[in-house]
Amino acid sequence: MKTLLITTLLGLTLASTGCAARSAEMYRDDTRKLLESKQGAIQDCYNDVLKQERTAGGKVVVRFTVKSDTGVIADAKVDKAQSTGSKGLGQCIVKAIEGLTLDPADERDGDATFTWEFQAQG
Repeated sequence: MKTLLITTLLGLTLASTGCAARSAEMYRDDTRKLLESKQGAIQDCYNDVLKQERTAGGKVVVRFTVKSDTGVIADAKVDKAQSTGSKGLGQCIVKAIEGLTLDPADERDGDATFTWEFQAQG
């Protein structure tokens, strides 16, 4: 199961740059779609972990910023306090999503938290 919690920095005011001005709900939904574009790569990360440990599972929580000027996902980091998945799985997910670009960019930075949960079958 995937969950996405996203909060926009509403106090930040920028000059109009031709970027979109999304509502919080639109920002959340657009970011979720962007992350889902990497679902195959994230599944590959998990499959690699399963090769080492057949019963591997757990939760990986990643925090990141969507930059207002470019729409780029930046500063992605695993939230170690909330994650229960392996360190290698978390690092692989961060690598898979870092650099993705929300297009069009938004007028505001977005601070986001996304959680992936994995459960071994059988």
